[in-house]
Amino acid sequence: MIVKEYFYNVRCDCCGETLGNEELWRPDKEYAYEDAYDEGDFKDLGGKDYCPNCWKYNADGNFVTKDGKVWDADTEEEILP
Repeated sequence: MIVKEYFYNVRCDCCGETLGNEELWRPDKEYAYEDAYDEGDFKDLGGKDYCPNCWKYNADGNFVTKDGKVWDADTEEEILP
């Protein structure tokens, strides 16, 4: 018998990278997000998912993303110029 199953992963909205390899695809969306945020160092900023290659801390301790945005590290709200 053929069985079709769907699996989920999180893709970076900046560069398109997904979390890890085939072993990290999950049958449930919530588990995929948990893995990405808890273990994969992804950040959800402004409704977008950023992989660890697309965000870093700046000198002020806030998040800076590769698309040029700055986010408050405590509130995760965008800091406008």
